[in-house]
Amino acid sequence: MTTATALQLIEAALGKIGKHSVGETVSAEDADVCLDRLNTLIDSLEGDNMFAYATQDTVVTLPANTESLTIGALQSIDMTRPARVLGGSFTRVDGTDYPLRAVSEAQYNSISEKSDGSATAPQVCFYDGNVPTGLLYFWPTTSTSVEVHLITPESSGEAVDLTTAYAMAQGYRRYIEHALAIEVAPDFGMTPPAWLVQATASLKRILKRSNMRVPELDFEDVIYGSIPLSEKINGVW
Repeated sequence: MTTATALQLIEAALGKIGKHSVGETVSAEDADVCLDRLNTLIDSLEGDNMFAYATQDTVVTLPANTESLTIGALQSIDMTRPARVLGGSFTRVDGTDYPLRAVSEAQYNSISEKSDGSATAPQVCFYDGNVPTGLLYFWPTTSTSVEVHLITPESSGEAVDLTTAYAMAQGYRRYIEHALAIEVAPDFGMTPPAWLVQATASLKRILKRSNMRVPELDFEDVIYGSIPLSEKINGVW
């Protein structure tokens, strides 16, 4: 784990395109441009699951007979709107945990019967990712309230100023410095050198491999029946 401020990342990025030398001070104007590009880059990486090596568990109550909850600041699920819902989410009923599978919109829409008050716990969810308020849909509905543990990527947040610090896992600082250099080069009328573009692509591939999660069961297995009966939700099948 390493820590770097926004200014350190900016200085390193500018150095890679020959815009900054050791001992020089980045001008306020250049710093403002680079800070904006850094925030854009971090936001893009989080959306691409590239800067999401940490997760958070948000606990919320899903009321009985409820199909969906709003998600975002001051919403039913009060949190920073996440980029996605991750595998590992689950529900808890009377001390028993049940897996909650995040599915695509097409998969959720393929479920013809959305209401089933006889289920013990919802088994799948679909997150629409709308801005600024998202909607999280659950299937099937239940006749009693359920404790939901929502696993989402932990956002690194926006760099408010040059002193904002980022704690990064191995390999991330170098990649962000390279990627930011490519991002800001056009602002200074420069073309990123070929070696920088190639090195950045290589670093991205390495980080994507290290950030891969264990594959989950196919949606059809969950819905249509290749899971052992003991693992299915009571009353749904």
